[in-house]
Amino acid sequence: MGNSGRATKKAPAKKAGTKSTSSGSKALYSGTAQGTTQLPVARVKRIIKEDKDVQMVSNDAVFLISLATELFLESFTAKAFNLAKIEKRKTVSYKDLATAVTQHDSLEFLQDVIPKTMTLTAAIEKQRAAQEKEEMGGEEEDVDQEEANGSQIGSDGEVEEEGEESSRPMSEDEGELSTPEDMDED
Repeated sequence: MGNSGRATKKAPAKKAGTKSTSSGSKALYSGTAQGTTQLPVARVKRIIKEDKDVQMVSNDAVFLISLATELFLESFTAKAFNLAKIEKRKTVSYKDLATAVTQHDSLEFLQDVIPKTMTLTAAIEKQRAAQEKEEMGGEEEDVDQEEANGSQIGSDGEVEEEGEESSRPMSEDEGELSTPEDMDED
């Protein structure tokens, strides 16, 4: 570890497409010095360990995840910056990021995290339509769900689950059904 919390792990040399430095050594990632990352390794490791499935993680894995994150962010922001340049702007805005997510299939997984912006009236209208649809479909779904569960509506209007004893007395024509075992006993 360096003074600023940056990793100083020596990265393996890349065979094709690497840049030579003045000293003759090859850098794995041209954006930083050899074997360093811009993200604080301790924080990356802490984020990785937040996953309950991860018991232990090696320093090499943390370093590579950090580099992969940097490369992903570089690609993502480059796509967003290109959209800003098309509109003759030098500043990347949220709109550029959201548009990049919708235009590039490789960023499709971010659609829930970085949605397109909409006006307040459009958002309220969309929410109202969803609520109406839920209310209309919700009543029909309740009846269907009760039928699927084997529920019955009792004389008092309450739903009785299958196998649940009713608190109301049975009429004579609602007698118990006999099972094959009961018939054999006769």
